[in-house]
Amino acid sequence: MVTAQDLEIYRVEDFENLPVDGLWEVADGRAILLPGNEIDHQEIAAEIHARISAVLVARGHGRLLWTVNLDIPPYPGEGFRTRVPDLVIFENRPSGKRFGLGEAPEIAIEILATRRGNVERTEKIDDYSRAGVGEYWLVDPFERCVEVYRLAGNRYALPEIATEQIDSVAMSGLRFDLRGMFS
Repeated sequence: MVTAQDLEIYRVEDFENLPVDGLWEVADGRAILLPGNEIDHQEIAAEIHARISAVLVARGHGRLLWTVNLDIPPYPGEGFRTRVPDLVIFENRPSGKRFGLGEAPEIAIEILATRRGNVERTEKIDDYSRAGVGEYWLVDPFERCVEVYRLAGNRYALPEIATEQIDSVAMSGLRFDLRGMFS
């Protein structure tokens, strides 16, 4: 049985000792067991995966993964911190089981499950910029668009709102066609 004390995570070792059944994020010293995604969310993720995989194959390099941990530089006084984007696109495989500090993927993708997307628009956008993720794509199925945030220094610039295609700056030669994706 997992106790509340077991869910206080301040070190990598604490994270490694969490139960293996489930996806875990860690923020502010607390372990967060992520719920399973609903069918609509999974269908959008599968469509993005299929489309980007085809582009990466044609491009001849680059990889795409689902739900892998991305370690985040902690705030002062905070211990270990990690997030789980819906999808990541990257050129170089991380050295361990997850994207460690200094090994951020070029692109992190989150798909909104609610219209407001509170965590995705506040905590996660800050975390991904601190980790050095070059682009953060926030897929909004409610508005049928993708908000593309590009890293400018250590913060994301105002987003480009894409409805037809995304030409990635973080991963040269990656063009993502959005037409028909939300139908």
